[in-house]
Amino acid sequence: MVTDFGTLGLFIVIAFIFPLLLIGLPLILRYSGAIPKHPNRTKQDVYECGMKPFRGAWAQINFHYYVFAILFVVLDVMSVFIFPWAARFIGLETNTDQTWGIITVAVFVGILLVGLAYAWKKKALEWK
Repeated sequence: MVTDFGTLGLFIVIAFIFPLLLIGLPLILRYSGAIPKHPNRTKQDVYECGMKPFRGAWAQINFHYYVFAILFVVLDVMSVFIFPWAARFIGLETNTDQTWGIITVAVFVGILLVGLAYAWKKKALEWK
């Protein structure tokens, strides 16, 4: 019978072997000749949905997309946390519980609004 420590030890062994296998298997296949090595222009060309690429692989992406995506994710996560709180707020029994609930959500929203105000002040929300 395997003990709890035996299960943990097995997990640790697998956790070490699996990444080494993922790194080592392609190398073993490459040097054993199972994967052919005949580079040419077609194989090294950029693949873009089966069409001829419009430009090279190293195209610069506008950083503003990233800022808007992060702000969207932060505000979306805020709504995910506030919705269950609002549903539970109706069921709070005492005024002390309700006051504590309002204070915690106010602090949570306040922290997010400080971050939004900082982004606004640094003009991260303006499209240039």
